[in-house]
Amino acid sequence: MPVTSTNNYTDLTNLTVTGATSSSTAAAVTTATNNELGKDAFLKLLIAELSNQDPTNPVEDREFISQMATFSTLEQMQNMNSTLTSMAEVNKYSASSYIGKAIAFTNDEGKQVPALVNAVWFENGKTILDTSEGDVPLEKVEGISEVS
Repeated sequence: MPVTSTNNYTDLTNLTVTGATSSSTAAAVTTATNNELGKDAFLKLLIAELSNQDPTNPVEDREFISQMATFSTLEQMQNMNSTLTSMAEVNKYSASSYIGKAIAFTNDEGKQVPALVNAVWFENGKTILDTSEGDVPLEKVEGISEVS
């Protein structure tokens, strides 16, 4: 019994496994139906497909290569996401070097305002600069200079 899809595996949330008895395959399908197909779930679905395929009509080479390329891409994207997350975590602490420096930021009216940075806060994944002009999100900073 093959793994089937209504969309040539482009819509991974519609994947179903028929005739499988493995609880790990069921867990993979559950993960797929939750719109989160991780590399473990994808690999389990691929193994279920290969082990339950019709011997008289095996998976074509092109289809198998496409599935493996999709798996490889998924794995690379997860690795890149992990790297970017760790880089962002390290990078936020570099904002502490702004303390005691003058910054220029754009306020809500669209005007550029100078301010002196007193402290740096981290709230809900955002870096907030405590300045002489109030709290300023790091992404609004347009310039930094030494105080003379």
